[in-house]
Amino acid sequence: PHSRETSTLKLGEVLASREWGPLGLRHGEVEVTAQVVAFLRRRLVTGEVLGEEALDLPPRTLLTRGTWWTLPAPVLAEAALDDGDVPGALHAAEHAAIALLPLVASCDRWDVGGLSTAWHPDTGEATIVVHDGHPGGGGFAARGFEAARAWLTLTHEAVATCPCEAGCPACVQSPKCGNGNEPLDKAGAARLLAVLLRHADTDTDTDAVS
Repeated sequence: PHSRETSTLKLGEVLASREWGPLGLRHGEVEVTAQVVAFLRRRLVTGEVLGEEALDLPPRTLLTRGTWWTLPAPVLAEAALDDGDVPGALHAAEHAAIALLPLVASCDRWDVGGLSTAWHPDTGEATIVVHDGHPGGGGFAARGFEAARAWLTLTHEAVATCPCEAGCPACVQSPKCGNGNEPLDKAGAARLLAVLLRHADTDTDTDAVS
């Protein structure tokens, strides 16, 4: 994709909840509003952004379902994330979680989207959301909710074992990111995912990874 877009995400009715110590894991209704705001000119081989041209396009709204983690300040501190580190760490963890969801849910990464923020108005905390890309939901985020520990384990492994220095398409970069893969903090994401796993509860579904 050669575009830059802005997205807002409203969290609706919570349909299922899991508590992981200080963390909240929720599945429920989400409303995603996305608007393409610029066309990016990229160098063909490297993908380097050469410039961008503003666009005036109407916003698109998607009513679907998602799964989200709420991360209180002590959890961010446990991951040694300063305020300036949080957006990049959350964004990188979100990308990796989207990329690994197909291993626990029968989907493609293009079937799901996500949003992460250091403070979400509907939760009052740092929040990572992964949502279905289809109206009404496709069951993929719901599967992630059921198999969340297995999903997170795979996500952490992908980030922590990737040999790249600062993030690459095999770990935290996304081919469909509307923000040009910025900001991304691979090391911060690895620490954050490790902390989430320390608090993670056991999945009730023992066949989470086939």
